Amino acid sequence: MIFRENTEPETWSNFNNRLISIMAHDLRQPFSAIIMTAEMLKLTQKPLDQEDFNLIMEDLRDTASKSIELLDGLLYWVKSKKEGFEYKTQPLFLHDLTNESNGLYIYDQQKKNINFLNCVPERQIIYAHKQMLQFINRNILSNATKYSPKNGTIKIASRADEDSITVAISDQGRGMSKAQIDSLFSIQQNTKHDDSALKGAGMALSICQDMIRQMDGKLWAESEPGKWTTFYYRLPLEKQGIYNS
Repeated sequence: MIFRENTEPETWSNFNNRLISIMAHDLRQPFSAIIMTAEMLKLTQKPLDQEDFNLIMEDLRDTASKSIELLDGLLYWVKSKKEGFEYKTQPLFLHDLTNESNGLYIYDQQKKNINFLNCVPERQIIYAHKQMLQFINRNILSNATKYSPKNGTIKIASRADEDSITVAISDQGRGMSKAQIDSLFSIQQNTKHDDSALKGAGMALSICQDMIRQMDGKLWAESEPGKWTTFYYRLPLEKQGIYNS
């Protein structure tokens, strides 16, 4: 099965234009930060002590890693939209997968003293395309980290039924209204969103929605404003572990 969004061409044109704009912002900003840091190091009048130097290097590594993951995910998504694209699902250990996804955000979580709880059973299997699923996990965890308050908790859990598995990623952030949730996964709505932070998050989530549908799954969210947000996705338990588009 190859999923194609059933929208008018002009809607996809708006979406692509907005995507380019967000890529320019999200990728330009970290590179600008790296350049500014390099300039600061070059112009500093006194040598940095080892602790300050290590902190700066950690920031640079963190910034570069996130930028590469974002670019890789977006490029893979563009590739997946081409006619004739084929992919295979494979059995993956969900607990290890989510720890790997969260690895990009540990540094930010430590700075805010956020507790990450991985409640997925260690031997829980999920059948998915790894690169697609990791793009989805990282986007949800990125938003959870960004909006979590200091000393908050991010929790990931799963529930397996007879023919599917549901994954829940929760945070204790500012939450969203029903209208904001309804517009999060809409391509057309996200081109008009007033909140620039939610607009960027929603555009990435629109891509995640497309990816999850390509894997014959579902992605949705629930929230209470000012208290919490939980993102869910459900994927079939494909016993064969192989799925061709």
